[in-house]
Amino acid sequence: MNTPDTTLISLKDLKTPKGSFLSGNLNDFKKKNKHRILEEWVKEYGELFTIKLGPIKALVSANPDINNTILKQRPEKFRRLSKINEVFIEMGFHTVFNAEGEHWKKQRKPVAEALNVRKVKGYYPIIKEKTSNLISKINGYSNSNKDSIEIINDFIAFTIDVTTEIAFGYKLNTIHNKEDSFQNHLELIFPMINERITAPIPMWRILPNKRDKKLKESLKSIEVIIYQFIKEAKQRLIENPELKENPSNFLEALLVESEKEDTVFDEKTLYGNVIAMLLAGEDTTSNTLSWTLYYLAQHPKIVDKIRKESINCYSGNVADEHNQLVNLKYTNAVIQEAIRLKPTTPILFFQANEDTVINNLSIPKDTRIILQNSHASMQDNNFSNAKQFNPNRWITSECPYKNHNPKVIKAFGGGSRLCPGMYLSMIEMTTVISSICKQFDLNLSVNPSKVEENFAFTVFPENLLVKFTKVN
Repeated sequence: MNTPDTTLISLKDLKTPKGSFLSGNLNDFKKKNKHRILEEWVKEYGELFTIKLGPIKALVSANPDINNTILKQRPEKFRRLSKINEVFIEMGFHTVFNAEGEHWKKQRKPVAEALNVRKVKGYYPIIKEKTSNLISKINGYSNSNKDSIEIINDFIAFTIDVTTEIAFGYKLNTIHNKEDSFQNHLELIFPMINERITAPIPMWRILPNKRDKKLKESLKSIEVIIYQFIKEAKQRLIENPELKENPSNFLEALLVESEKEDTVFDEKTLYGNVIAMLLAGEDTTSNTLSWTLYYLAQHPKIVDKIRKESINCYSGNVADEHNQLVNLKYTNAVIQEAIRLKPTTPILFFQANEDTVINNLSIPKDTRIILQNSHASMQDNNFSNAKQFNPNRWITSECPYKNHNPKVIKAFGGGSRLCPGMYLSMIEMTTVISSICKQFDLNLSVNPSKVEENFAFTVFPENLLVKFTKVN
């Protein structure tokens, strides 16, 4: 009878891609397609290997079982990479995203409650209004016969408008008035976070360059604006005590929480969580919308199928009510398929809190860990014909494939720290994609191979140019 192998594997037993003598693999890891480089290394060195980032050795895991276990064992045995927290705190972001331990637990519940299904249903009129603004903008492109629209900028404006009103009740129309927005400030932050997390030496503290100085100015501008919103929200709660029982937005809900005896929501944490919601809502949702259009522009029959579904579900340009979205099953499947093929968070960074063993792999305390999650979603043993864009794989009655393993997809994280804004993001994306396909035909203005992936904490498309043509 065969007995299971209990021999422990240490990090020293794993292979390491060849790099330079001093910096190791750091130069490869600085490239904008670092997630794809890691995927290639998985093919060459297996699902477990190490890389050297200067003097630091990091474990890379593309093994779904190990990755799931690490996510489930947070926050006790694993945490986000400590440098992420260091960079966030330095920028003034004390948030549920980078908090750990008890501090995270006390933040998590009120943040999750402010973004639960019931609350998001109540936010739908905001999503509907902002989607209508977006459709109006795209209609203008169609009427003027513009051939090359870099649509990601409009998706960023849309998500900022939605998130700003949900976060603190402030109405923006960034879609039509770019100067009245956070966009120019926010778009600096994620690339700089990514750059600083992977930097072996914090040069911005020693000799700041122009981008460092510009970031500092943007952070200050955002801080002034949001602290003004906090001041106004506090005044509303004083003047309208009934809001304490039923807060009208995310900020008011956190302010109510800040009045409790054992709260962790001081002004820094309030500010941090509002800015985190803005950043997360703007970046991941706008990028996924962009990647979804990338595929739709190459598949007119899929656009037509979404159009027919939308016509059957609602009469106007945008779904009238939240409950109509339940019937947009194919639209949702299209988005799920885009997330599978182009996840905006293909790699996640962690650190071990203690010595631990997972599947015979010995992981010492403080080991830096990179979870490579996009590799698994491209394997035929998890998804039949994995490289093919086919939304039907997400619809039970129409799935043509044998293999279908959604558990390996970690676009919204996993375990107890699953992204609390996941449902809001899916509602935004379903509403937008349905509305666009109902009214417009889509064509790429460039060869698909010219649309490149750029990893700047999340993955966004470069050179995605689309033409919109109004349909009857």
